[in-house]
Amino acid sequence: MYGLIGAQLPSLPTVLNATHDELASDSDDAVEAILSPTFPDARADQVCDMLSVFDTGRLPDEFGQDFAPVPSDDTPQNFYVPHSLAATIYRLAIRDDSVFRRLRRVVTHDVCANAHLSKLRARAREAFAKLDSYVEDGPAANNNQDIPRCARILRSIVDQICQTRSIRTSTGPLSTTVVMRVAEILVEILQEVCNRNEDVYYRIGWERETGEDEPDRNRNLYAYLIDDPPRFSASAPSWMQETFIIDRLRQMPANEWRHLIERLTTILDQIRERSHPENQAPVAYRKLDRMIQDYTTEAFEPSSSSVQRRLTLSDQRESQRRRLE
Repeated sequence: MYGLIGAQLPSLPTVLNATHDELASDSDDAVEAILSPTFPDARADQVCDMLSVFDTGRLPDEFGQDFAPVPSDDTPQNFYVPHSLAATIYRLAIRDDSVFRRLRRVVTHDVCANAHLSKLRARAREAFAKLDSYVEDGPAANNNQDIPRCARILRSIVDQICQTRSIRTSTGPLSTTVVMRVAEILVEILQEVCNRNEDVYYRIGWERETGEDEPDRNRNLYAYLIDDPPRFSASAPSWMQETFIIDRLRQMPANEWRHLIERLTTILDQIRERSHPENQAPVAYRKLDRMIQDYTTEAFEPSSSSVQRRLTLSDQRESQRRRLE
């Protein structure tokens, strides 16, 4: 269980043994309407999302593959699933409003989002680790995680992280801490890629078969994702064609990533320093530079409204002074 999330979660028996009065003491009609969807089918995804928090690695859609469809007959025999507490709770929470409310009261939207993000962050770290293992041991590593494969996995994870933010904020509010954490994980991945600007096969101790026309980017993760990314066909998914992570950050409100401005500036400096002086700066550099400039301009230059307010106050003080003379 994740350290960040586990501290917030009581055991399932504790949740289920809570009394109705305890649950209702801090609820209102609006909250109850959100907690209890009208149709069981609409509730299934929410229940799966909540229960997947207690799983160490699987995402909600992966976790839900364990569950069979819930019978429509509300009999005790249909609720009970032998040898599976999770599947039993899944059926109960879908068919029983009180069980659903008990779970949702404790396993909140923020808790679910944090669990989802933690798992995706762990998968990104695993992708880096598998690349390192492949570079160290070659085929003996049994993962074939070369540069192109690692890059595709990281792009997919970034897309999942952003999809998680988009879907969850569209169905209900998330705390500022959670949406800021999305940016933090994205910047962490971007920083790790920028730190890997090297030919990873330069000193390997195993024989690697390559074609004569292998692009240099296939030996350098930073080059593959930032400095000289391959051009994909128009039919490729949009998340394969976008400027890695930077395009996603630019789409987010500045208040979600502004606390990372120093780290982003450091990354910008790294990209500039590693660019060949005779070549045009990479697209990633130009986009990140513009994003940072736009933010600093807006943050530190007074707005026209604030200037107008100061001028108005100044005029009022001058008028009062003249009346006193």
